[in-house]
Amino acid sequence: MLTIFWLALSLTFAAQPGAPASDVEEFTRLERQWMDALAAKDEATLAKIVAPEFTIVGTGSTPDDMVADRASWMRIALLRPFPKHEVTNLRVTRVGGVAIVQCVLAGIYPPKSLTQEGGTLRFMTTDVWANRSGSWQVISRHSSLAQPPVIR
Repeated sequence: MLTIFWLALSLTFAAQPGAPASDVEEFTRLERQWMDALAAKDEATLAKIVAPEFTIVGTGSTPDDMVADRASWMRIALLRPFPKHEVTNLRVTRVGGVAIVQCVLAGIYPPKSLTQEGGTLRFMTTDVWANRSGSWQVISRHSSLAQPPVIR
């Protein structure tokens, strides 16, 4: 049954044409708003954007402690310094009141923050947004550090 669900979901996504410019513009704005609120430690905006059931698998995740919930993420978000991020290469797939947003986030991090050397770090990110009464909230994020290409 689960296989049929994933097959139907993948066919739904495959059948979608490119996201309308308005979706790309809207979610670029939302992603920037979220990342700007993170950098500014704007707890009120973060609370509005990040859904109560939010989960994240990110750069700080480990195989033994893979998923963080909203409370854990908010605690870390408000404690650690986060730079402003640039949002690029954004793609949107809408399915009803849900949007899957894939993008690259880039920010300049100090040494020994997320990496030993710091510098400009790029994250490949997938966010799941839900439209609730006309407002979008992010319910899930997966991000990973972009790695240099393998030389062949």
